[in-house]
Amino acid sequence: MSDQNPEVPGLPDPAEAAEAASEAADAVQHAPEAVTEVVENAPETVTEVVEAAPTYVEDAAGAVPPPPPAFDAAAVPPPPAFDAGAVPPPPPGYGAPSAAMVPVFPNGKPMLDAAGNPVSDKSRLAAALLCWFVGVLGVHRFYVGKVGTGVAMLLTCGGLGVWALIDLVIILVGSFRDQNGRVLENW
Repeated sequence: MSDQNPEVPGLPDPAEAAEAASEAADAVQHAPEAVTEVVENAPETVTEVVEAAPTYVEDAAGAVPPPPPAFDAAAVPPPPAFDAGAVPPPPPGYGAPSAAMVPVFPNGKPMLDAAGNPVSDKSRLAAALLCWFVGVLGVHRFYVGKVGTGVAMLLTCGGLGVWALIDLVIILVGSFRDQNGRVLENW
């Protein structure tokens, strides 16, 4: 490719280009022969490759480490049997408290609220009905044991009805308390 094409500068001479193309064609024709030669000189099986590889690694002192122990399936204990009907009990402190843990009134209503605070033995429904029908006379306050404020409501006609209305809302919301300061929670 030393000679340039005199007709087009920068391109090789057509005779040299034809010679290079002929050499490339010869190489392609001889490629299967080259692959066959590589395959014939390669090891015949994988076992020859494995046998030719080193089989152990020596430590610094030149000693060969012992082989690892063989796996013994009989030494492995079997898994525990699964019983679909058996349910383990929850850990202490979890789950709903049992009936034996929550004290109840004789009517079966719990003596404690969800937070563990004592609740009144008086019925919230009875207090709400008394407040609705005769709240201006303070009868609901006599019912829960608040005699002093019951008399005050009786003398003021339930604070002209306003006091009775406020008490009714407090009872329905669940914040009304008896004479001992316990909330009327049970309906």
